[in-house]
Amino acid sequence: MEIDADYLAKSVTKAGRILLECGAEIYRVEDTMKRIALCYGADVVDSYATPTLLIISFSLNGHLTHNIKRVSSKTVNLNKIEEINNLSRELSHTMMDLDCLNEHLDKIDRQRDIHLINSILGAAVCTFGFAFFFGGGINEAIFAVIIGTIVKTFVDLLSEYFPSSFFIHLFASSLLTALAIIFKNIIPYNQDIVIISSLMLLVPGLSITNAIRDSVRGDLLSGLSKATEAIFIAVALAVGSGLVITMLGAF
Repeated sequence: MEIDADYLAKSVTKAGRILLECGAEIYRVEDTMKRIALCYGADVVDSYATPTLLIISFSLNGHLTHNIKRVSSKTVNLNKIEEINNLSRELSHTMMDLDCLNEHLDKIDRQRDIHLINSILGAAVCTFGFAFFFGGGINEAIFAVIIGTIVKTFVDLLSEYFPSSFFIHLFASSLLTALAIIFKNIIPYNQDIVIISSLMLLVPGLSITNAIRDSVRGDLLSGLSKATEAIFIAVALAVGSGLVITMLGAF
C-alpha cells in the first residue's frame, strides 16, 4: 500500500490537535503522533508539541516530510482523548488506510462536548459537596448550587465567543462574588463558604496537574507554559472576587 507522506503528516497532526485541544498531556500528544507515524512505515520520527504548536517530522520512502500545526482553542474532553488513544492502539494491531483513519479522526473531532445541561448538573453536585466540605450547612449548600449553576452557564456560553480564559475567569469570579453578597440579604448564610465553594468550579486543576506532570517528565517549556496559564487564571479569580468584595462587602 503506497502511503502519501504529506497526507500522513496531516493525519498525524490532526490526531495531535484533537488531543491537545481536549486537554491531553504533552507527552501523550507526542507519543500518539509518533506511534501513528510509525504504524504507517515512517522512519526517524520526531514529534514535538507545546500547548499551542504541533510539529511532526519523519522519513518515508526516502523522503523527509514535515508538518506544523498551530493550536488555539482549548477545552477538556477526556472521552475524545480516550478514543484517540484507542485508535492509536488499534493501528498497532490492525492496519487501516489513511482515508479510513481520517474518517475516524473526523468522527471523533465532530463529537459534541459535554451537553450544557450535564455540565450544569455536574456544577451543582460539585458546589453542593464543596459547601459541606468547607464546613457549611444546608443554606450555604443551596445558595452555592444556585450560584454555581449560574456561573457555570455563564462560563460555558461566554467561552464559545470569547477566547481569553483570563477575562472569562475574571468576569465569572466577579459575578459569583456579587451574587453571594446579594443573596445574603435574602437568607443569612456564611458568605465566605458560598464564595469559596463556587470558586472551586473555576480553579484550573487540570492545567496545574499537567504542568507538574510535563515538568517531571522533562517537558519544561510546556510545563512552564501551563503553570503560567494556571497562575494567570488564579490571579483573575482573586482579582475579580477581591474587587467585588471591596466594593460590595459593606452592603
